[in-house]
Formats: sequence, C-alpha cells, structure tokens
Amino acid sequence: MSALMPSSCTHQANKQHEARLAECCLSAHFGKDLAMPVQSPFKSDAARDRVLDDYDALLARWPISYESRFIDTEFGKAHLIASGNPKASPLVLLHGGGGNATMWIHNIAELAATFRVYALDIIGDVGRSTGARPAYASGGHVRWLAQVLDGLGLGQTALAGASFGSWLAADFALKHPERVSGLALLAPPHIEPLRLSFMLRAVVATIAPTDSRIRSFYRLISSPHAPQPTGLVMQDFVTRWQSQRQSPPPPPRLSAEDLQRLPARTLFLLGQDDALYDVNKAAARIRANAPACEVSLLAQAGHTLTVDKPREVSDLLIAFFARTSAPVAL
Repeated sequence: MSALMPSSCTHQANKQHEARLAECCLSAHFGKDLAMPVQSPFKSDAARDRVLDDYDALLARWPISYESRFIDTEFGKAHLIASGNPKASPLVLLHGGGGNATMWIHNIAELAATFRVYALDIIGDVGRSTGARPAYASGGHVRWLAQVLDGLGLGQTALAGASFGSWLAADFALKHPERVSGLALLAPPHIEPLRLSFMLRAVVATIAPTDSRIRSFYRLISSPHAPQPTGLVMQDFVTRWQSQRQSPPPPPRLSAEDLQRLPARTLFLLGQDDALYDVNKAAARIRANAPACEVSLLAQAGHTLTVDKPREVSDLLIAFFARTSAPVAL
C-alpha cells in the first residue's frame, strides 16, 4: 500500500483536522458545554454602563422619531425600538451576536418609510433586554420572541435577522411558520462550517480585546471594498466587544432538512466578501436544498453588510417584503 493517501482522502483528512482544531478553539473559549446560559452578557456593571451610554448616543442620532418600549416575557423585560407608521405592515428586526437594536441605524429611515419597524434587543446580548441567554436546545429564544410578538399584538409579521439574528429568525419560522409573512436571513452564520482562520481571529480578539485588535477584526469581517465606519459607530463596536462577558457560541448549523422546511417566502442575503465561510458554497447548498427560496449575493459587502451596503440592503428588503403581505398590529 502506498504511504501517500489519494488527494481526495488527504483533503478529507485536512478538513477533519480543521474541524477538530475548531472544536478545540471553541471549547477553550466557550467551555465544554456550548449551550450553558450566561447570567449576564456584560463583564461588569461598569461595562454595561459604557455600552448603554453608546446606545443612548446612537439613539440621539437615530434619523427618525422612535419609541423605546419594554415587553414582559417569562425571561424578563424585552426592549425594542419602534419606528414608522403604526398603521403600516410590521417588520421585526433581529440584530447580530454581540450587538443590539442600534445596529440598524443605517437602515431604519428607509425601512420605516414603508413598515412599522420593531428593532429588538435580543435576550442575553448587550442591549437593554433583561434575562439570561437561553441554551440553544431549550427553545427559549423562540419562546422569548413569540412572547414579544404577542406583547406587540402581532399574530404575523415580516421578520429579518442579521448574522446570529438570522439563526433566531429561521428557528422561529421553522417552529411557527404561520406567524411569518416573509423571512429575510442576512449573512447567516449557520449555513456552512466556519473557517478556522476566522474563529482563531475571533477567539484572540476576545481573549485580548485591545482597541487595535478589535479594529483589525472588524476589517476582517467587513468588505475590503467598503469604507470603514468612523466615530461613534466604530467606538460602539469596540466598546461592545470589550464589554461582553463572552461571545455567544456559534448557533447550530441549518441541516438540509431545515433548509427544505423553510418557508418559500424566504430571502438569503449574503455578502460576497463574507470572511466566515465560502459564500459560493453556501449559496449552492441553499439552492440545492431550498430551491423555492431566493438567494442574493451582494457585491462589495462582507459579514457586516448592513453597514457595508446599507442602502442596497434596505432596497432589497423592501422589494422582497413587497411581494409578501402582513396584517397591521392590533
């Protein structure tokens, strides 16, 4: 027998080795049980105050009028920012991991011109919602979101999530398809396995969160063709990264069966320069398993596509949801 493996076997062995390395990185960073809830997403009360100071500063620059609201849930109070005509069709926005509702500052004016928009602070993340982060397998995230929608009087709504928020949006749509009139998944992180290089950079930036290292990590996840944010937006990214107790573990990967069960009224919006995984492979996997869903690849946009290409993202969402309909809030 030859001492050399065939190239296909070598490739497979390399992939398995990378997977084991990735597992070691995640276990070292998040602990053995990736589903363990965290009591507070903030390192300290002082860290929470710093994040919420930036939150208030971003709201002071919110380009349109808004309401700050709290909804009671079994997990604690859920906070959201409501904008737009209360009589317009509803659109619920779910932010990315390590973020909060203010991430939509670049999109809110255009979206709220068409919809009644509710930007939520997801439970267990660095926003104003209270309550511990539920374990993924518990179904707690979906129960939390259902209770928020109930509190808003929304039997059905359009739903858009970015990154981690896209996992929650997809999980909710799989469990409650009757409540989702249209589903948009922006830069979903749970389609293809994450690149080892990305995970190593994320772990290093979290273990040693210096200003320069965090800014370098942002350049990795954005597009090299997009202008880097300056001033308060970048300051807020650095503050949130330095203030969170730990990054949420990567959400469970969507299985082929999950993709097949997604509503036909689903849009996948991927940044062509996303550093998390091979976007072309992700798009091919979606099309093979969910041919009724729409897939759009946005040029010169990375994982931070709502910042890299805010106007294009807003236009695509409005056009997509125009092909669906949702009742107004009660």
